[in-house]
Amino acid sequence: MKPTQPNERHLILDVLRGFALIGVLFANMPYHSGFWMLSPEAQENMPAAEAGHMLMWILHFLSDGKFYSIFSLLFGIGFALQLQRSIDRNEPFAGRFSRRLLILFLFGLLHAVFFFVGDILTVYALLGFVLLLFTKVSDKGLLRWAIILLLIPFIQYAFMWYGQQNASAAELAGAPGAPPFEQLILAYQSGSLKDILMFNAGGLVFGRYPDLIFTGRFFRVFAMFLLGFYVARKQFFTNIAAHRPLFKKVMIWGAVIGIPCNLVLAQLMTTDVYYTFGKLGIIQPLVYAYGVPALGLFYACGIALLYQNHSFKNVLSIFAPFGRMALTNYLMQSVICCLIYNSYGLGLFATDGPLAFTAVGLGILVFQIVFSHLWLSKFQYGPMEWLWRSLTYKRWQPISKGDINTSLTN
Repeated sequence: MKPTQPNERHLILDVLRGFALIGVLFANMPYHSGFWMLSPEAQENMPAAEAGHMLMWILHFLSDGKFYSIFSLLFGIGFALQLQRSIDRNEPFAGRFSRRLLILFLFGLLHAVFFFVGDILTVYALLGFVLLLFTKVSDKGLLRWAIILLLIPFIQYAFMWYGQQNASAAELAGAPGAPPFEQLILAYQSGSLKDILMFNAGGLVFGRYPDLIFTGRFFRVFAMFLLGFYVARKQFFTNIAAHRPLFKKVMIWGAVIGIPCNLVLAQLMTTDVYYTFGKLGIIQPLVYAYGVPALGLFYACGIALLYQNHSFKNVLSIFAPFGRMALTNYLMQSVICCLIYNSYGLGLFATDGPLAFTAVGLGILVFQIVFSHLWLSKFQYGPMEWLWRSLTYKRWQPISKGDINTSLTN
């Protein structure tokens, strides 16, 4: 079984991956920094609170969910490309891909326990196994499933919301309120490493995954997997110029649907109506269901079209190495933030407002872009990408450019 060589990669996919990772970084900064754990009163008492509130609204509008949608789309595209490559080479696929997913799950589990409870890698790995069941589904079937899956979180929430609206006053009085985070904040600010790891593990089991189920994130992610699978089958990104009218049409409709939906979504996300089943809470999962993927597709198609312009291509290509090392950079973002915000680092957890943690995010971004360019000037893969490939193929893969060139000429 021969590994795929780097010169077979689609550069536009690396650019999109890099662009998506920028959005993921800024969407995750409120969680890395601990800002989200602060009570509304504590958030309002932070310096430049009004400007911070406006910045959070902008992040909700531009970022939340859109870039994970692009990443999920790219995961589906990558799945299809690997599947087709195995078919072309007459090689078995399911076993190798399953091993790849298992390794990704282990990476994600370690990431969640040691660094960031909000890990997405375990979700991708688990849903990747389900994706294997859809290899024989028709193109129309993939689209139908994607549309249905996007609607399920709204239907799921609607049942819960309706029950809450019709609950008695006594039942509502007995319902649990928002969990207090004071103990967690103290642990991340000044607790031992053991304390933090225990809270991370508990948060993964009793916080992160229940929330993923409650919000229907599994359905949303898998819907975008299927859409990416469909896009790759149609080879839309293989020849963007030939599909330019389609990209323009998707971009226009993405804006028409995505912008108004996300204006509403951003406003709702600055309140707690969703988790408290407020009167307007039912609107949030509906506008999220189609507004978030729509704006994500608007971004993706817009970048793809700009990439066809020589001047823009040179600018956008700056993000290709950053995207090519997406796994390394995603994990590195958590490591850096832990060193800044956790007790074994600077201990600044839950002390930064939106202006401050966005500035930190910008610093991380600049560092990672420079690091990615320097690393890939010497090596073919990022360190975590190399480890992932080596474990997948069960042998150490050549990593330096000299090693690759030697292996290709032998």
